Amino acid sequence: ATYQFPDDEIEFSPNVEGEEAAGARHGRSLLQETPYGINMVNASHVWSKTPVMTEPIKICVVDTGYDLGHLDLPNEQEHNVTGWHKVNSDGSTPFGKWDVDGHGHGTHCAGTIGAIGTNTIGVTSVNPDPSKFQFIIGKGLSDSGSGSNANVMEAVTECVNAGAKVVSMSLGGTGSSTITDAFYKDQYDKGVLIIAAAGNS
Repeated sequence: ATYQFPDDEIEFSPNVEGEEAAGARHGRSLLQETPYGINMVNASHVWSKTPVMTEPIKICVVDTGYDLGHLDLPNEQEHNVTGWHKVNSDGSTPFGKWDVDGHGHGTHCAGTIGAIGTNTIGVTSVNPDPSKFQFIIGKGLSDSGSGSNANVMEAVTECVNAGAKVVSMSLGGTGSSTITDAFYKDQYDKGVLIIAAAGNS
């Protein structure tokens, strides 16, 4: 299907405040911890049951980017982390590059999904074994944490075209749209699991 992306129909803004935001941007724990959410979703109960993969599952995180140099996250060289950012016809990048996260929220979300669980630093995650997945980062939001449906949908499209089978979006906004509903249903019908925030409160 072909979509006419909505033009700034809804503004998104991740809700990260206080210590969580500061930690996502700057903090690096020297002892590995298990965040409370990992236990709440019983992630550790399925780690030993995960089948051997012939190739890693590609997981797309659409957000403010990714701190490629973060010590507790998969990297480009060892884990083939890739990404997408919008490039205008004049070569400019309106939101910056995918591997720079000026806000910290995208890196925080990626860490919840796939922080390395065997390195004794930082935190563990839902998927602590980076050999079982590959991150594709879609920079759909600016370094200030804002964007639009059009930006996010374009990032999702690029991730799916690159082979993503899971798309994670920890976003917030107001209103609804038949265009976005149809767009995400189409991705789901292609076999892509869409995971979106249901609110932070």
